[in-house]
Amino acid sequence: MEHSSGGPSADGQGVRLVHEAGRERYEALDGDEVVAVLYYADEPAPGDAGAQAPAIVRDLRSTVVAPERNGEGLGSALVRHVLDEARAHGLAVRPTCWFVDGWIQRHPQYGDLLEPGAQAAQPSQADGGPER
Repeated sequence: MEHSSGGPSADGQGVRLVHEAGRERYEALDGDEVVAVLYYADEPAPGDAGAQAPAIVRDLRSTVVAPERNGEGLGSALVRHVLDEARAHGLAVRPTCWFVDGWIQRHPQYGDLLEPGAQAAQPSQADGGPER
């Protein structure tokens, strides 16, 4: 799946958000250059989660933004895209990555995507750390 988002690139074409399912990652591409990545792993949901619970939990493990592109909102754009896609496919998420966890804290309308029994952590490094 490909989605154009983010700010303009050097060539004016914008940043594309791409799901590389075979590599278990989402990429932000500026032209052919990967400028940010969000890594994940899909896992079966716990068996006692209930009949209405999603069958798959997408563990959002790490968000990395190229240092020279830090502060442009690329990490946030990736997280929003990943969560919107999880919602569209009926997946629950586990925000293992501190950046994703903090992003969900600041955008509680995505809290319903958290795996059953989970909640975003209390404010911590996720609110004060740099975007990665």
